[in-house]
Amino acid sequence: MTILRIATTSLATLEDFAPPYNLAHPDPDETLARGLELIDAAGAMKADLVCLPETFKAAGLPASRIEELAEPLDGPSVRALAERAKRHRIHVVAGLFARIDGAISNVAILLDREGRLIGTYAKKHPTEGEIVGGVRPGSASAVFKTEIGRIGLAVCFDLNWRELWAEMKADGADIVCWLSAYEGGFPLQAYAWLHGFIVVSSVQSYAGKIIDRTGRILASTSRWGRLTSWDFDTGKRWLHTDGQGEAILAMQKAYGDRVRVETFGEEHMFSIESRDPALAVDTILNDMGLVTMEDYIARCDAAQRAGRGARSDGSQ
Repeated sequence: MTILRIATTSLATLEDFAPPYNLAHPDPDETLARGLELIDAAGAMKADLVCLPETFKAAGLPASRIEELAEPLDGPSVRALAERAKRHRIHVVAGLFARIDGAISNVAILLDREGRLIGTYAKKHPTEGEIVGGVRPGSASAVFKTEIGRIGLAVCFDLNWRELWAEMKADGADIVCWLSAYEGGFPLQAYAWLHGFIVVSSVQSYAGKIIDRTGRILASTSRWGRLTSWDFDTGKRWLHTDGQGEAILAMQKAYGDRVRVETFGEEHMFSIESRDPALAVDTILNDMGLVTMEDYIARCDAAQRAGRGARSDGSQ
């Protein structure tokens, strides 16, 4: 049983923190300091991963300042983020305007626990306004292997291109970090369900969310709470009830409080988590003769291919 603690943030940079909550005029250096403080808090919570929003240092500022705020990937903002990642032994995903190969990109960066830059993703689908402001569109999806799983990166307006999310799934993403200026809403839940990965959103506005593979929102930031987290059991397995639903009670009887089973009636799914460090979920599956959702879908695919190859009279 290994627990992965994921944290995410929001900034609400358009509103002052104190009454009367007037429209704020963000200062990029103050916003950077706020982002570093959020990493400090996530580090104190012993999170394994924390996300900061799209172009977070520039949050709340007009597109006319993109040129001014763009930095190289070895610039002062990335160095400051890397120092915090190393200090707290935490993976950091953050959004920046970056100068790469003579052009400006809206990028998400991924830093490991040592503060090393192990991945960058240039927003593939910027808005018209960003392009007018000098942002060059990216050209490919990005998924990076880390010690906590395979992490996919997406940014804001990318939400509207379904093929990008399918590509991240095809590349084996376990977690997708979506950095944005706005909340995104239901499509994030739909992608989590369709592709079976965790979605973590971090936003310049209010509600950054942590969403599990069922599409459920497990945690959210708010006007008052700018940092939230959720613990995931990396050994958790998901199963279909088809031919397996009758095993649920037998499993609960056999393992008692050593196992946690959660059922999803409308979806005909259930999940299994071990509550005993000495008991692996795969052992439970083997003992009970159960197969995961992924394996069952693969078996059905194989049976369907074989069925299509059979003639109507049953011969091959």
